[in-house]
Amino acid sequence: MANQDKRATSRREFFANLFMGGGLFMAAVTFLRDLWLYLYPDLGRRRYTKYMVAKTRDIPVGKARRLLVGRVPLYVVHLEDGFRVFSGICTHLGCLVKWEDARQRFYCPCHKGIFAPDGSVVGGPPPRPLDEYRVSIENELVFITIEQRQGRWS
Repeated sequence: MANQDKRATSRREFFANLFMGGGLFMAAVTFLRDLWLYLYPDLGRRRYTKYMVAKTRDIPVGKARRLLVGRVPLYVVHLEDGFRVFSGICTHLGCLVKWEDARQRFYCPCHKGIFAPDGSVVGGPPPRPLDEYRVSIENELVFITIEQRQGRWS
């Protein structure tokens, strides 16, 4: 009777339990690691990338040029006080804005948002000005600097 109460595990059951327990343990460890990285991201690792977007002689004063950097539409505008680079995405609902050369303004045709050449809101529903990028000019070339975060979910 005493032998029947003790249950002997077979080799198959032992390996099944080993792999099941090991898999659950690894899943738990991975989940906790990812949760930690999500709650406490490493914000110190930032990378800045510099892009050449135009030549100073190619864009006269009062004109703008549309271009793509990756998948981001940008406008390089030559104002009286120098060059400025704005995002081509409306701050209202993310529509694409257009530069209207005749009226010297940015216009969002979806919801009739109007932006001045300096990116400020003139009319319509946009809640804030167009996003602006840092500009530098070197050897008659216009550069922008974009911050790219180096993280697991960026």
